[in-house]
This record gives sequence, structure tokens and C-alpha cells, in this order.
Amino acid sequence: MATYRQRDKKKLWDYRIFNEKSELVASGSGFKTKREAMNEAMRIEQQKLLVNSISSDITLYDLWFEWYSLIIKPSNLAETTKNKYFTRGSVIRKLFGNQKVNKIKHSAYQRKLNTYAEKYTKNHVRRLNSDIKKAIQFAKRDGVLLSDFTDGVVIAGRKFVKDADDKYLHSIFDYKKVISYLENNLDYSNSIVYYLLLVLFKTGLRVGEALALTWDDVNFEDLEIKTYRRFSGDKGTFSPPKTKTSIRTIPISQSLALILRDLKDDQQVMLKNLKIVNMNNQIFYDYRYGVSTNSAINKSLKNVLKILNINSKMTATGARHTYGSYLLAKGVDIWVVARLMGHKDITQLLETYGHVLTEVINKEYETVRSLVS
Repeated sequence: MATYRQRDKKKLWDYRIFNEKSELVASGSGFKTKREAMNEAMRIEQQKLLVNSISSDITLYDLWFEWYSLIIKPSNLAETTKNKYFTRGSVIRKLFGNQKVNKIKHSAYQRKLNTYAEKYTKNHVRRLNSDIKKAIQFAKRDGVLLSDFTDGVVIAGRKFVKDADDKYLHSIFDYKKVISYLENNLDYSNSIVYYLLLVLFKTGLRVGEALALTWDDVNFEDLEIKTYRRFSGDKGTFSPPKTKTSIRTIPISQSLALILRDLKDDQQVMLKNLKIVNMNNQIFYDYRYGVSTNSAINKSLKNVLKILNINSKMTATGARHTYGSYLLAKGVDIWVVARLMGHKDITQLLETYGHVLTEVINKEYETVRSLVS
């Protein structure tokens, strides 16, 4: 088991690894971030704890770690996804400590999940249980005799605090008001974020997909944008697309193409004058801050909504939800919308973007009244 701490004035991180007898078996220091220390500790743990075969008296965490090391870590999953698995592994270690997997009973496991569910959403609990179940199945395929204590477990959890109505703009009027405000306040010398928000509202791209765009991804002649990967402004790294269907081409308007062309010219002049190199040729590269973080983007959107007196708690992802809603409300075929949004079918589309905007609801209500009068 590894522990982590931040020390000294330089605030560097170190790790220490202990065996089941609480004896120190390895340590390391001088890491700039906790994540770097955790990754190195994981590598060392893998070397020290990995065994040729899995025994039934292995701890639940060590079993999970074996499964993670052999199945998840070498996979083609995005690093962000792998990090989520790693985080859930930390939860398993915290909840179950050094408990042997063959000593855990169904009732005791249910109680542990119930305790976890008191503070976390049902989705979090479900994903945690799924990882544990997969680890057990992994061991059983290795010939280990284990009882699957996850079988028949009841998943509980707190209700997600964010209401569905907070995910998007409620009316076409508000949607157009936001777009108009953004278009009238574009200024690269001031900020790149308004350009980014405008593109999000007019393409339905995921934030990471938009941040990953380069000037080579824009076809000004055919009025199209191609997306095939993601970018994290927080980490400064590219990652593969979320799914295969996330690789797609999206039509853009002539007006948006002109805005982007002007942005390209302004950006090139500014960067040249300041002798700044846009290494990846990214569209949304700010001459002062580089590529924006999610926090900066959401803060900017919140400010826009406040200026326009729009009562909404939506984040930048809400621009995508609003775009999908707007297309559906305007009668665009649901399968076409699914393709534009990067979904493989309409199932997720109906669940996520199946709401319609206020004006459409009112119009349809009038239709119903006329039909039943």
C-alpha cells in the first residue's frame, strides 16, 4: 500500500510503499505533482506485487490492481479514462483496506457500498461495483475459486445535484441572444474564449474536441470542420476521440467561416509580432495563456449569462446540449442530429437531448388544443 505527502518549501511530493506488515518496502521523492508520485508508486507496486498467478487469499485491492495492470493500463483507452479507473482503485483501497477477497461476504460488501452511496451518486456506485465485479471475473478465469459477492447487489446513491434543466438554454430566444452577444464582442486581443464559446454553440462539439481543432481541420471552401481527437487545456495534451463515431465532419455557416478566417488572420499577426509560436497550430490558442482550461471557459460563459440576465447554471458542455436541442426543435432528422453529435445511434440522443425548447413546447400545446377542441 502506498502513501503520499507533500513536503518542504518547494512543495514536492513523495511516496512510500508498505507491505501487509506495515514494513516500508520502497519510497521516492521529488515529484512536482501528486499524480506523478502516484504513477511511479503504481509502477513500483506492480513490480513488487505482481505475481505469476492469483491466489484466493489476495486482498481485494491487490486483485483489482492486477486486473487494472493487465487489462486496463495496456489498453487503448484514453489516459483520462484510465485515470478514472485509477481513482476508483483508490476508493477500493480506502473502503476495503487489506481485506482478503475470499473473506468478503455479500452482506458485508452490500454494507460497504451503502456507506459509499451515502456521499456519492448512483452512477459512481455502479461504476465502482462494475470494476470490482470485473476483477473477480478476471480471477475466476484464472482458475481461482471465489464467490462473486457482487452478484445480486443493490445499487443505491445520491441523486445527481445538477437538474437536467440546468444543462442547456431553455429557449431559442436565449440561444440566439447568447450567439448575438458573442458575435458582437469578439476580440482576439482581449480573449480567445468568446470565439470558442461561439463555435461550441454553433457546432455541438465537445469542449475537448473544439480545443483540439487546428487550422488544418477547417475546410473554408466546403464550409466544414473535422474532429478526430480531444485536447485537455488543463493538462496540455491530446487524446484519442471518445468513440469511433466521434470522428466526424460538421457543417458550418458562411458567417462562422468568415469569423474563423478573420480570427486566423488576427491570430497570425499577433503571434508574429510577439514572436510566439503556436506549436500545434491550434485555433483556440490565446497569445497570453495558450489553450484555455475548463475552469476559465466555464467562468467566461457564466459571466456572459449573467450579463444577459439568463438564469442558468449550465457549463460549456451545455452549449452542446443546446445545439442538439435546437436542431431537434427545428425539425432536423434525429438520425442526422445523432451523427452530427457523434453518437452511434439515437438512444443516447433521446436520453440526453430529448428535451425541446420552450417555444416548441408552447407551439405543440397549441396544436394539441386545436386538435381536441
